[in-house]
Amino acid sequence: MEIVEGIPVILDPAGVSERLRFKPGRSGFVTLEELLDRARLLIRLRAVYEIAYTGARAEDSVEVAGVVFCSRILRRNLDRARKVFPFIMTAGPELEAAAGSSGDLVEQYYLEETANIALGEGVSWLAKRLGVQWGLQDLSCMDPGSLEDWPITEQPKLFSIFGDTEKLIGVRLTESLLMIPRKSVSGILFPSEGSFSSCKLCDRVACPSRKAPFDAGVIKTGPGSAKRQE
Repeated sequence: MEIVEGIPVILDPAGVSERLRFKPGRSGFVTLEELLDRARLLIRLRAVYEIAYTGARAEDSVEVAGVVFCSRILRRNLDRARKVFPFIMTAGPELEAAAGSSGDLVEQYYLEETANIALGEGVSWLAKRLGVQWGLQDLSCMDPGSLEDWPITEQPKLFSIFGDTEKLIGVRLTESLLMIPRKSVSGILFPSEGSFSSCKLCDRVACPSRKAPFDAGVIKTGPGSAKRQE
């Protein structure tokens, strides 16, 4: 198990502006640069990950680090994987607290979405780091709750791999399955023959976090083929 501190906060101005549809003067941030400077001061990306191995497989389940996860898509995506990397990453509580005390709903939205962007980039950074370290060309990610096939009720199983996550990186899981701080993500990084994205199996077209277009053909051909898409 390894804790990673000081993960770079990557915020591309053009990408952030497009994602947020940022308009100067709509909040306390007069310019996009002011928003990004504020976000970089508040976001503290840190993560914990485990070098884990897959075990027993059934039609709709797969064992990872001794924990049995129930998901047909996850099982198929890990069909050829031996070494995988369960992880939890957080942006910390500072930005969340600042956004909550803002009093300006637009400003709060800008800050919280900027944290979501930074988390997404942070996961990509971690995947690249692990890929280089272990000689793996492509690492894809699945997270509990991203698809109906792997529901959020599987989240406690993932957290059980790490033990006291609050002590490790300051993240805890509530009884209602909410991660605290809210600006946190979890999942399993795994080697794949091409980038897998849960977005291709999700028909929520207007999702602001979408990374790939919905592809009905993937569903028709079966989840096992999804790992070779994109």
